Amino acid sequence: MKKLIAGSMAVLLATPAFAGGHTYQQQTTDFMGWDILPYVAVRGGATYGNLNYKLNGTKESVSQDLYQARAALGLSIYEKSRIEIEGSFFTKGKETKDFGSIKNAEVTSENIELMGNFYMDLGDYKYIKPFVGIGAGLAFIDTKASAEGVSSKSDDTKFSGMATLGLAMPFGCYTVDVAARYNYIDVASGMHNFGGDIGIRYMF
Repeated sequence: MKKLIAGSMAVLLATPAFAGGHTYQQQTTDFMGWDILPYVAVRGGATYGNLNYKLNGTKESVSQDLYQARAALGLSIYEKSRIEIEGSFFTKGKETKDFGSIKNAEVTSENIELMGNFYMDLGDYKYIKPFVGIGAGLAFIDTKASAEGVSSKSDDTKFSGMATLGLAMPFGCYTVDVAARYNYIDVASGMHNFGGDIGIRYMF
């Protein structure tokens, strides 16, 4: 599944290359009575992760600093709201913790997410547009803990939810997005990610 998501995102990111010579005219397309603009987006940033992990009957909070990359395919509706499918990729998280009598256990996590997101602009601003968003989907996450004589490993598909607050700055057919995100993954005793990213949307 992870390879399928990565391949799909690569195709998505190559899409604008086939739009050469296209002139953006600030016009939407009527589709079943809705004014829409399709777009692709890429985003990158950093995340502070907090994984509540239980080992040997002891639960500890594991902190992980991660980098993230996101790619999305979406539709802008009436240039006021957006719906999209997004793939998110996180670098490997790692920290060493003590779990009761187990000392220096190395806890790692690797995560890819596939999300459906909804965003809405706040107010009627032209150059800088605040927005909020929510998302829900699946996280394909591997977690592992290892210490001398002890190991624990899981490869799970779990529910993931996201809340977003950001600013959008349009420049013709491109829009720059700056966003703060909270992401929850229902793995182990709960994983909480707090992050921020900068992205570019290209509208067709």
